[in-house]
Amino acid sequence: MIFLALSILSSALILVVFKLLSRYKVHTFSAIIVNYLTACLAGFFLSSSNPFTASVFTQKWFPIALLIGVMFIVMFYVIGKSTQKAGVAVTTVAVKMSVVAPIAFSIYYDANDSLTLLKTIGILLAVLSVLLTVYQKNNKQIDIKKILLPAFLFIGMGIVDSFVKFAQATYITNELTPTFSSLTFTVSLVIGILILPFNHNAAKNLSKIKSWILGVLLGLFNFGSMYFLILALNHVDVSTGEQAMGSVVFGINNIGIVTLSVLIGFTFFKERPKALNWVGIALSGVAIIILAIS
Repeated sequence: MIFLALSILSSALILVVFKLLSRYKVHTFSAIIVNYLTACLAGFFLSSSNPFTASVFTQKWFPIALLIGVMFIVMFYVIGKSTQKAGVAVTTVAVKMSVVAPIAFSIYYDANDSLTLLKTIGILLAVLSVLLTVYQKNNKQIDIKKILLPAFLFIGMGIVDSFVKFAQATYITNELTPTFSSLTFTVSLVIGILILPFNHNAAKNLSKIKSWILGVLLGLFNFGSMYFLILALNHVDVSTGEQAMGSVVFGINNIGIVTLSVLIGFTFFKERPKALNWVGIALSGVAIIILAIS
């Protein structure tokens, strides 16, 4: 539960940094470049061996790390576009509801995982709690064109998390986690650097110290969100000898991020959740308890 709590905290703090980027007028893409550089170096220093040797190209997990790295930066871009076109609420729902994919994949693929009645109730409550927590009343008619980006985001984020689960269940031990994470973020960094010359404003913004400060914070939290999530998935209960179930880990992780993000917004950014949002937060606590028991 410690690793899971750290993953939730790291993911929630990513959203805090994104808010600070807007407050301090830091170009998002320039911060993303620094973020991937930081995440890459964090994995390098935590790794017991050099993750950038030629031998990594022969590892069975290398294609998966490559694919996840590419999808990471693509999803970052789509999140930005979806927020602008479809709005924050719709984008948040799309991102958080994508947890259904890795939960289903974990139950299907991982022999250690299974679907029970109690877990089913917990998962359904988790989905409902997320919907209620992020719900915002919108009287505007929804343009069908604006649904395409959130739909792509829903599918894409679900695939990314499912690939992370596949890599963890098949190849990635605790010892390999820093190397795998570092290589994944390196791929995202390389793609970002290749795109940077075509974004003049982002390249210019890299000369500002605040871009580096917030970018480094973003990178540390971004690395932590993936690193601690894999450790949580790999965790083995000493008393029972059983490994953590991916469906439970992803479910608790997702609703924990949503709940903590709302509470941080309420405490530090003067965001005022509606009564229905508070019902969602309370329901998320019930869902976490049920998933933990299951």
